[in-house]
Amino acid sequence: MIGSESVPSRPPDLRWSQEARLRAIDLAAFWEGRVNRAALIRRFGISVPQATNDLRDYQARAPGNLRYDTREKTYLAGPDFRPLFGEPSAEAWLRDAEARHGLPVEIMPLPARRLDPWLLRRLAEAQREGQALHVLYQPMNLPEPAWRWISPVAFASDGLRWHLRAWNHGAGRHEHLLFPRMLELGEARAAGPLPEDPDWERRFAVRLRPASRLNAAQQRVVAADYGMEGGEAVVEVRVALLFLFRRRLGLDRGDGLVEVANAAEMAAVMAGADARFNGGGEG
Repeated sequence: MIGSESVPSRPPDLRWSQEARLRAIDLAAFWEGRVNRAALIRRFGISVPQATNDLRDYQARAPGNLRYDTREKTYLAGPDFRPLFGEPSAEAWLRDAEARHGLPVEIMPLPARRLDPWLLRRLAEAQREGQALHVLYQPMNLPEPAWRWISPVAFASDGLRWHLRAWNHGAGRHEHLLFPRMLELGEARAAGPLPEDPDWERRFAVRLRPASRLNAAQQRVVAADYGMEGGEAVVEVRVALLFLFRRRLGLDRGDGLVEVANAAEMAAVMAGADARFNGGGEG
């Protein structure tokens, strides 16, 4: 596999194109244990001399990582190989369609969530121009849609779909809106200064731990799965997104593999938030 990877920042002496090729060499050596000029030429459309120079450059920067096998006519990863650009992402490798995984890889399909680019473009324009928009919105806790004046503040995703964080001028609060429920855009007007959004600016440290209903052996594998240290994993979440975070991880059901160690503190923060997700009519 010759691929690219999002890892630590570029060394100052590397151009972007040069860095991409060196990263590709690094990843191929890590995942496949080998790399050759032909793969670089095929991936990047470079000449044979350029591929040779790239491999020499990589060896100079990471001595001992590669050794040339004259019988196989390829570069093999050495026994003391250490990635030049830091530990690669296993997730990225599994999602790389060009990777030679050896085993079949299937990513479970999910229904596509519609995100209208023209609507998104208009909302971004309103934010740039300091405008409020008249939006016909259909909340789930009301039988019919209603018009509201909103000013876009931020975009957020729960990993499945995108939301708009906006100031509702009529209700006098910040709230989350879903794009497909914006049925129509009306006129625009100057928004004027918007109130601060402390729930967006403030973050809360959610402390996750293995569910107490699990036995000790089960808790150990859950802790390893979530990369917990000392039995906990700490996730910094914007207060405005705590409702989404809790629902996305199923923390409100009580039957999951993890639970919130500081649940009482988290509940108090959510209760005191200026506007939670339900304020946007998700209910």
